[in-house]
Amino acid sequence: MTNDFFLKKVEEIEVVPLEEMFEVYCQMDPISFEQNVQLLPLSQSDKWLISARILDMVTLTTTETGLAFFKYRKRALSFDEYLTYLKDLAESKNLDFDEMKYKMQTCGKPRRAT
Repeated sequence: MTNDFFLKKVEEIEVVPLEEMFEVYCQMDPISFEQNVQLLPLSQSDKWLISARILDMVTLTTTETGLAFFKYRKRALSFDEYLTYLKDLAESKNLDFDEMKYKMQTCGKPRRAT
């Protein structure tokens, strides 16, 4: 008998392109999904940031994400606008922008409720 059975399985971390993750979260929004547009609303952005363990209500709160988001005066943001939003958020909270993106790429895709 080999000891392989007793070794912990090391899972590889899947790094999904940020734009692909953005598209998946856009599809989770009923309005964007219905209209077949790639626009991300604050609600889905917050879900993504929570999933990535960035929005933790200590280092970063929903009030802060909301204030940064509403500067755009839009219901939802395009991918380019969203990158600018994330950069602004990172700068305002002294967060590492590249680390934020990495966490958002490795948190796993959400699943649509059926």
